[in-house]
Amino acid sequence: MLNRRWLNAFFAIVSGIALLAMPAVLHAKDSHQHARYFAQLDALDDIRLIDTKAFQIELAQMQPLSANFNAAEQDYFVLLQAYDAALSSDFSNTISLLESRWSNASDQNMQLRMLSLLVNSLVLSQNYLPAFEFFEQLIAVNTAGLAEKALVQRIGVIALLYNRLGKYDLANYYLKDIDTLPISSSNRCRLYWAKTEAMVSSATIAEFETVAQHARDLCAAENENINVGLIVAEIIRFNLLHKRYENAINIYQSFQPLLYRTQYNFLIAKVNAYASVAYFNADQPVKAEQLALEALSFDNLRRDTIPIIEAAKSLYMITKAQNRDSEALRYLEIYLDAQRQYNDDLAAQLLAYNLAKSEVEVKNQRIALLNKDNDLLHLQKDIYEQQVRQTHLLIAGLALVLFAVSVVTYRAVSGRKRFKKIAEFDLLTGVSNRYHFTNQATLALEFCEKNRKPVAVILFDLDHFKSINDNFGHAAGDWALQAVVAACRNFMRNNDVFGRIGGEEFAIVLPGCQTDKALLLADICRDAISAIDTAASGADFSLSASFGVSGSQSSGYVLKQLLADADKALYRAKTAGRDQVVGFAEA
Repeated sequence: MLNRRWLNAFFAIVSGIALLAMPAVLHAKDSHQHARYFAQLDALDDIRLIDTKAFQIELAQMQPLSANFNAAEQDYFVLLQAYDAALSSDFSNTISLLESRWSNASDQNMQLRMLSLLVNSLVLSQNYLPAFEFFEQLIAVNTAGLAEKALVQRIGVIALLYNRLGKYDLANYYLKDIDTLPISSSNRCRLYWAKTEAMVSSATIAEFETVAQHARDLCAAENENINVGLIVAEIIRFNLLHKRYENAINIYQSFQPLLYRTQYNFLIAKVNAYASVAYFNADQPVKAEQLALEALSFDNLRRDTIPIIEAAKSLYMITKAQNRDSEALRYLEIYLDAQRQYNDDLAAQLLAYNLAKSEVEVKNQRIALLNKDNDLLHLQKDIYEQQVRQTHLLIAGLALVLFAVSVVTYRAVSGRKRFKKIAEFDLLTGVSNRYHFTNQATLALEFCEKNRKPVAVILFDLDHFKSINDNFGHAAGDWALQAVVAACRNFMRNNDVFGRIGGEEFAIVLPGCQTDKALLLADICRDAISAIDTAASGADFSLSASFGVSGSQSSGYVLKQLLADADKALYRAKTAGRDQVVGFAEA
């Protein structure tokens, strides 16, 4: 009997221990399962640009498992679904998946990746105003501590959108350090495509070929076939611009076996359209016509894209050369209609971009005004508290002294202020003259250097200003200078130092400002100057300005050096055709 009691007690103890251990065992099993889910999602993310078909099949197979995902896995799965829709050009689905979810994602990296894809998809679906409003948020993100994929995706989307707007200098600015970023070769490859696109219109043959070949080899080694194709398309385009048609054909033929394996219709159409132009100019019209017709055959491509424009233009030239007049007329209509839509679309993008930038500037100015109001309230409170602590007798005595001093010194102070203003400010425009600008700028630079703050310098010069004076008189020239200063002042902070340092040359010192932000401000001022309506001057002429930008990161904190480097960039802007912004890094 006793033994049976001990035996029952033993089994009860063992059962209790097992029950206590069960949650820990289940928790370990659950953690292992979630780690496996996340690894599967990460692997899918890695192959989406290498093997699109495999990515789509495996993503569909994971759908039944998604009910068991935790919050982070659900976010990742939604991001991959959005990528799947984007690869099929179903941008409305991509947007609906991300628009309300990105800001509530589980961590900053996932938020940033969702936001980057959302911006790109809004642009591709021609929803430009919300796209560029989100784009401004993307630029403002603090990149400290970002994971590799999020960092790369942010830089890539920023560069691609600047490329779309034709602002290649800004795209190059964000891509200048890609060789030193702590990222994988596959991610470096993805950024190199945007870099080759940004270099096509401005690089020398030697510069472009060195970068493009390196980019192509890098992506080929990583089996990034779509990115290889996108780089090849830019290499062919570069050769077409330089009339090197045989080079373009050789490059196309070396890539052609891999082209169709990408299964990316836009890329296939784009490469074939460019190759068609090369074959036509190399006196091979049959091959040229075959490739152009194939580029036009994809039903899911928008009619205002580069592949359609280039293919239709090539077919028009081919049929015209062969006196196939009715076909030539039809292809000419397709080409002109696509080109018109493309130009209208680009104008809409630029308008939305500038509106979004202006909205951000207005918000920033409002915030600055609120901050100033708060500072004033604190100051008033301090003064009031000090007054309370003073005795009435002291206040009365001070008041008498101040009154006496005010009566005696009023005229002297008034005269001094008047002469000080004449000595320090340009009487025509109201900004600092060269002497006062130099003093104030030097103080600002000393402060920034001492407090380890960045500083940037913008130098700009009105284009063809002498012809305004010669053709319309100095009154019109004076009006133009005043209008330019008024237009630019709208976008400046109170602590910025703005001066007229020559006849039609101005300089701005921006304390606490990074070079990329200074480039953006310079472009805003350039747009504002171009938009000035000169009818109010009584004459009809246009205004534009060329800008050079330097920063402490590359030029230090000495005003003379900053102005010299900005002047080099300004000279580059002038020689490149004027009405441009160039940073010293590219000068």
